[in-house]
Amino acid sequence: MPERNQPLRVDPTELQVAADQLDAQASSFVTAHHASHSRAGHAALGAGLSAAALPEMLAVWDSNVARSHQRFAALAEDHRIAATKYRVTDAHGAEHIDDAGPAR
Repeated sequence: MPERNQPLRVDPTELQVAADQLDAQASSFVTAHHASHSRAGHAALGAGLSAAALPEMLAVWDSNVARSHQRFAALAEDHRIAATKYRVTDAHGAEHIDDAGPAR
């Protein structure tokens, strides 16, 4: 962690890579969930409370997975937005340096 009053050094490319990794993890998570959901949906629990509870359990599970996927996607998007803002800020700062001309 930088010392107080030290400049924050951020590599926008690293933020973009992190966003891509979050997207890949989210995709893997959803794929694994669908496979597990399919297997659980075919479970033969017989009759009674356990058989009646399975559809509700799967619905809750689907809801939780959807929420988690949305969080992954939002975090990835936040990383992309931050990367873009850092690039714009750097470009703007570079323009000001160029506009200042050579040192005298």
